[in-house]
Amino acid sequence: MKSAGKAAIWVAFSKWLGLLSGLISLVVVARLLTPEDFGVYGFLLVVLVIPEVFSSDSLNEVLIQRTDLKAEHSNSVFLSSLVFATLFFGLIQLGAPYIATLFDVPSLSDYLRAMSVVLFMGALSAVPAALLQRHMRFREITIVDVIGYVVGAIVGVSSAVIFQNAWALVAMEMSRRFVRMLAFLYFANWWPSFRTNIHEFRSLLRFKLASIGLRLVAAGDISIPRLFVGLYLGPAALGMFNLAIRIQNQAMQALVSPFGAVAFPVASKTQNDLPTLYKTMSTAIWLAGFIAYPAFIGAAAAAPVIVPVVLGTQWNDAIIAIQISMLMGIRLPSSAFNGGVLRGVGKPGLLLKVSVFALLVLVLMLPFASRISLEAVMIALAFQKFLGWLLSSWAVYQAVRFPITRQILAGSSVLVASLAMGAGIWWASDHLPINWSDPAKVVAIIGLGVVLYVGGLVMASPSMAKRGTRSLILLFRGDRKLAVANLRNML
Repeated sequence: MKSAGKAAIWVAFSKWLGLLSGLISLVVVARLLTPEDFGVYGFLLVVLVIPEVFSSDSLNEVLIQRTDLKAEHSNSVFLSSLVFATLFFGLIQLGAPYIATLFDVPSLSDYLRAMSVVLFMGALSAVPAALLQRHMRFREITIVDVIGYVVGAIVGVSSAVIFQNAWALVAMEMSRRFVRMLAFLYFANWWPSFRTNIHEFRSLLRFKLASIGLRLVAAGDISIPRLFVGLYLGPAALGMFNLAIRIQNQAMQALVSPFGAVAFPVASKTQNDLPTLYKTMSTAIWLAGFIAYPAFIGAAAAAPVIVPVVLGTQWNDAIIAIQISMLMGIRLPSSAFNGGVLRGVGKPGLLLKVSVFALLVLVLMLPFASRISLEAVMIALAFQKFLGWLLSSWAVYQAVRFPITRQILAGSSVLVASLAMGAGIWWASDHLPINWSDPAKVVAIIGLGVVLYVGGLVMASPSMAKRGTRSLILLFRGDRKLAVANLRNML
């Protein structure tokens, strides 16, 4: 699993840089804009989520999973993506005024017409991105991500200073996607072509349908709550919801995705070698939890102190939503691998059934929760996420016989240490000296969290704590070869 270790390290490097640039830009933009501005951007995400599923987010996965890949297969995926992008682009251009009226946001029409251009960017990026991932060329993917993060951050912050409205968020996202599209095309050395045939298209159709179904369900997980929050609680509440989910997503991308990103290709390669797959999953879950558990739990406990200082007092009403969103992250070190494993072993249909059931549960709860408060919506979403986690763990067991208890308990030692740390932060937040400055309180809380986590981890699992810490130190020092070797020993 040497290639898996290298892949995880490259993805980690990309996501950590992304987290740094993303958080810096998010903090600056959040201080310059209002929750209403983030709410307008949230409406854009609601409208575009389904079109993006068809134009870019799902069709390319077949290129990663398929063992015998021909140029006609790639062309078939590109042609399908382009057709869907053109269709939805036209529908949005025509329907934008009616959508704006539905959401009672007159300015939404102009935002929608401009933002819908990203559908073509996604169609052009889908195939080259999949080809790079198929061959586990995560070094190039890292470069693409870093370029996108940096350009997006620069454009977003500059636009926020100039416009001070939702156009800053639109400009940030469009610039990020545009440079990623160009970089993917360059590194994959792939150029669009329409040369394909009906036979190759049909050979991919079955996997495409299951993959599209999974993406539609995943899109519904976020777009449906956004829809209910926007319609019943208004743009400001939607902006707070969007910020809470965005913080969770950025943390997930940086802390969990480096390990989860290799689940699909690794499962595809080891589906006939289950002991190796089991060992890889167990170690990867522990490593993901080693980083993610303290980050999510610590952020939830420290949010009342950190949010007003970092984001500004205009976001105080979003603190509870952010805390619930962070606590949802507890499931991610395990659940992030389930989808990749099921797709990698050719069982996307099983994952689809589980996901559809969890989504239906959410749909039943939202009409009631959205009439109460934003916090009620977040609780309903958290319940659905944890239910989906348990069901997907069961699906992995059905597919590859990897025990559910082994999946859930793989990172139990770091979870216990993180919970103890969170309790300490929560207690200390109410007992900090009143005369301390706000920045001093933030530094004190973060420092206390580090000390409590390290102490708890050493007590709970000293040997694994030493190995995990050594891997991270080697990585931050730039000693990639030794970090890969250490990860390989753990795998």
